[in-house]
Amino acid sequence: MIKELLIESALVQQLIPQKQPFVMLSALYEANEEQVLTGLKIEEDNILNQENYFSEAGLLENMAQSIALQKGYLDYLAQETKIEIGFIGAIKTAHIYRIPKVGEEIFTKVNFIQEFMGIKLSKVEVQDAAGNIIASAEIKTAIAPSS
Repeated sequence: MIKELLIESALVQQLIPQKQPFVMLSALYEANEEQVLTGLKIEEDNILNQENYFSEAGLLENMAQSIALQKGYLDYLAQETKIEIGFIGAIKTAHIYRIPKVGEEIFTKVNFIQEFMGIKLSKVEVQDAAGNIIASAEIKTAIAPSS
Protein backbone atom coordinates (compact mmCIF):
# COMPACT_ATOMS: atom_id res chain seq x y z
CA MET A 1 0.00 0.00 0.00
CA ILE A 2 1.81 3.12 -1.23
CA LYS A 3 0.67 6.39 0.29
CA GLU A 4 1.88 9.96 -0.06
CA LEU A 5 2.91 11.31 3.34
CA LEU A 6 1.21 14.56 4.37
CA ILE A 7 2.93 14.99 7.76
CA GLU A 8 5.36 12.90 9.82
CA SER A 9 5.43 11.80 13.44
CA ALA A 10 6.97 14.95 14.96
CA LEU A 11 4.16 17.20 13.69
CA VAL A 12 1.50 14.53 14.32
CA GLN A 13 2.50 14.56 18.00
CA GLN A 14 2.02 18.33 18.15
CA LEU A 15 -1.51 18.15 16.71
CA ILE A 16 -3.10 15.68 19.15
CA PRO A 17 -3.56 16.04 22.91
CA GLN A 18 -1.89 12.70 23.74
CA LYS A 19 1.82 12.70 24.54
CA GLN A 20 4.48 9.99 24.52
CA PRO A 21 4.43 7.19 25.41
CA PHE A 22 0.71 7.19 24.60
CA VAL A 23 0.83 8.37 20.97
CA MET A 24 -0.64 5.72 18.65
CA LEU A 25 -0.02 7.53 15.33
CA SER A 26 3.13 8.06 13.31
CA ALA A 27 1.90 9.60 10.03
CA LEU A 28 -0.90 11.50 8.36
CA TYR A 29 -1.63 10.73 4.72
CA GLU A 30 -4.92 12.51 4.07
CA ALA A 31 -7.19 14.91 5.94
CA ASN A 32 -10.23 16.96 5.03
CA GLU A 33 -13.68 17.70 6.45
CA GLU A 34 -15.07 14.29 5.43
CA GLN A 35 -12.24 11.85 6.11
CA VAL A 36 -8.75 11.24 7.41
CA LEU A 37 -6.13 8.56 6.75
CA THR A 38 -3.39 7.93 9.31
CA GLY A 39 -0.59 5.45 9.75
CA LEU A 40 1.14 3.76 12.66
CA LYS A 41 4.34 1.76 12.53
CA ILE A 42 4.01 -0.56 15.54
CA GLU A 43 7.32 -0.26 17.35
CA GLU A 44 8.61 -2.80 19.85
CA ASP A 45 8.47 -0.29 22.73
CA ASN A 46 4.80 0.67 22.20
CA ILE A 47 3.13 0.82 25.62
CA LEU A 48 0.01 -0.96 24.30
CA ASN A 49 1.80 -4.03 22.96
CA GLN A 50 1.21 -7.41 24.55
CA GLU A 51 3.53 -10.34 23.86
CA ASN A 52 4.81 -9.02 20.50
CA TYR A 53 1.32 -7.96 19.30
CA PHE A 54 -0.48 -4.61 19.31
CA SER A 55 -3.39 -4.93 21.75
CA GLU A 56 -7.11 -4.45 21.14
CA ALA A 57 -6.91 -1.36 23.36
CA GLY A 58 -4.12 -0.08 21.11
CA LEU A 59 -6.29 -0.48 18.02
CA LEU A 60 -9.17 1.41 19.63
CA GLU A 61 -6.84 4.16 20.85
CA ASN A 62 -5.36 4.41 17.35
CA MET A 63 -8.89 4.88 15.98
CA ALA A 64 -9.71 7.61 18.51
CA GLN A 65 -6.43 9.44 17.93
CA SER A 66 -7.03 9.32 14.17
CA ILE A 67 -10.34 11.13 14.74
CA ALA A 68 -8.55 13.70 16.93
CA LEU A 69 -5.80 14.23 14.36
CA GLN A 70 -8.29 15.38 11.73
CA LYS A 71 -9.43 18.22 14.00
CA GLY A 72 -5.86 19.06 15.01
CA TYR A 73 -4.64 19.15 11.42
CA LEU A 74 -7.51 21.29 10.12
CA ASP A 75 -6.98 23.69 13.05
CA TYR A 76 -3.26 23.77 12.23
CA LEU A 77 -4.04 24.72 8.61
CA ALA A 78 -6.31 27.49 9.93
CA GLN A 79 -3.45 28.62 12.21
CA GLU A 80 -5.38 27.76 15.37
CA THR A 81 -2.88 27.01 18.13
CA LYS A 82 -4.99 25.39 20.85
CA ILE A 83 -5.16 21.58 20.82
CA GLU A 84 -8.58 20.60 22.14
CA ILE A 85 -9.24 17.59 24.35
CA GLY A 86 -11.80 15.11 23.05
CA PHE A 87 -13.62 12.17 24.60
CA ILE A 88 -15.04 8.93 23.30
CA GLY A 89 -18.78 9.04 23.95
CA ALA A 90 -19.59 5.59 22.60
CA ILE A 91 -18.10 2.78 20.57
CA LYS A 92 -20.65 0.91 18.47
CA THR A 93 -20.23 -2.19 16.36
CA ALA A 94 -16.51 -2.60 17.07
CA HIS A 95 -14.96 -5.60 15.35
CA ILE A 96 -11.38 -6.78 15.61
CA TYR A 97 -10.59 -9.35 12.97
CA ARG A 98 -6.85 -9.68 13.52
CA ILE A 99 -4.28 -8.30 15.94
CA PRO A 100 -1.23 -6.83 14.14
CA LYS A 101 2.30 -7.81 15.15
CA VAL A 102 5.11 -5.57 16.28
CA GLY A 103 6.89 -4.25 13.17
CA GLU A 104 3.73 -3.98 11.05
CA GLU A 105 2.37 -0.70 9.75
CA ILE A 106 -1.36 -0.13 9.99
CA PHE A 107 -3.48 2.47 8.22
CA THR A 108 -6.60 3.94 9.77
CA LYS A 109 -9.31 5.50 7.62
CA VAL A 110 -11.98 7.61 9.26
CA ASN A 111 -15.14 8.66 7.45
CA PHE A 112 -17.17 11.27 9.28
CA ILE A 113 -20.86 10.39 9.11
CA GLN A 114 -22.49 13.29 10.93
CA GLU A 115 -22.02 15.91 13.61
CA PHE A 116 -24.73 17.27 15.87
CA MET A 117 -24.37 19.59 18.87
CA GLY A 118 -20.65 18.93 19.13
CA ILE A 119 -20.94 15.14 18.93
CA LYS A 120 -19.32 13.54 15.91
CA LEU A 121 -20.18 10.07 14.57
CA SER A 122 -17.38 8.38 12.62
CA LYS A 123 -16.93 5.10 10.80
CA VAL A 124 -13.38 3.81 11.25
CA GLU A 125 -11.49 1.00 9.49
CA VAL A 126 -7.97 -0.16 10.25
CA GLN A 127 -6.12 -1.92 7.44
CA ASP A 128 -2.81 -3.70 7.14
CA ALA A 129 -0.24 -2.86 4.44
CA ALA A 130 -1.97 -5.25 2.00
CA GLY A 131 -5.29 -3.41 2.41
CA ASN A 132 -6.98 -6.10 4.51
CA ILE A 133 -9.38 -4.74 7.13
CA ILE A 134 -8.16 -5.82 10.55
CA ALA A 135 -10.55 -3.75 12.72
CA SER A 136 -13.56 -1.48 12.36
CA ALA A 137 -15.92 0.51 14.56
CA GLU A 138 -18.43 3.32 14.72
CA ILE A 139 -17.28 5.85 17.29
CA LYS A 140 -19.01 8.91 18.78
CA THR A 141 -16.65 11.61 20.04
CA ALA A 142 -17.10 14.99 21.67
CA ILE A 143 -14.76 17.93 22.23
CA ALA A 144 -14.48 19.10 25.82
CA PRO A 145 -16.08 22.50 26.46
CA SER A 146 -13.57 25.36 26.55
CA SER A 147 -12.98 26.93 29.93
